Amino acid sequence: MRWRPMSDPAVLRRFSASASRYDAHAHAQRLSAADLLAFTRQPPETGQPASIFRSAQEGKTAGKNLEPAPKRGPAIRILEPGCGTGLYTQLLLDAFPGASIEGVDLSPAMVRIARDRIRDPRARFAVADAEEIAAGRYDLIASNATFQWFRSFDRTLARMASFLSGGGRLAFSFFGPGTYAELDDALRSAQGGSKGDRAAAAGFHTRNGIAASMSAAFPRWDIVEREYRQEFADLKELLRSIRYTGTGGGGARGAWTPGRLARVERAYRERHGGIRATYQVFLCRGDVPGRGGG
Repeated sequence: MRWRPMSDPAVLRRFSASASRYDAHAHAQRLSAADLLAFTRQPPETGQPASIFRSAQEGKTAGKNLEPAPKRGPAIRILEPGCGTGLYTQLLLDAFPGASIEGVDLSPAMVRIARDRIRDPRARFAVADAEEIAAGRYDLIASNATFQWFRSFDRTLARMASFLSGGGRLAFSFFGPGTYAELDDALRSAQGGSKGDRAAAAGFHTRNGIAASMSAAFPRWDIVEREYRQEFADLKELLRSIRYTGTGGGGARGAWTPGRLARVERAYRERHGGIRATYQVFLCRGDVPGRGGG
């Protein structure tokens, strides 16, 4: 695996600063991780099966990188962009016991936590920008709640597709623009409906936008939508959760003065009956043809 230099220092600073508190606030990320894993493990409905679903016997004849580890299943190679603190890494290790995983993240603080959490020789971690991978060959590329941060989504999808072996799969979860819709609504209401601050998540890709990008990179692809909800005691608690997970809902540019906090919270409760958050998540997967096409 070769890397180009890391980029996007703003993202790096944000996630490094929140690394130690990320796990305690990662409610939606835990839910999306479980759903993404189930979605990842589903075989393609048509065409040749992806390599990660081939039987052990097929693995013996398909190539060296698919030879099964004894009593552990196919020895596939997995790349996990945006591994963070290792929450999804552990799920992948449990689901694919014969796999080796390379987890990468921009944040040195996140990678330190992942290394401390996962003392498994099958997993290796590196501090790097997943958008700048220069080379690699993998059977599965899997990422939970990271792809919405990529600056060049189309370019990154195409590069990830080029790193997949025949029959390989890319699977990722992606926060959609409906995330923190209640906060976005309260911000606009507190501003009298004027064109002002919006929740940053409102600018995330739509399902149609993701679909267009996936169709350009993969001959077979699929997207399903999930929605999660979370209750908070007050607006401060919600803003803390946003801060520590970096989910991108607190995009209001002005300072959160006591007066502004009170106005937005009042509008929030009047319009939604409490401080709750909706997370819109797209589960996405793309498959490359196996050997012999299909």
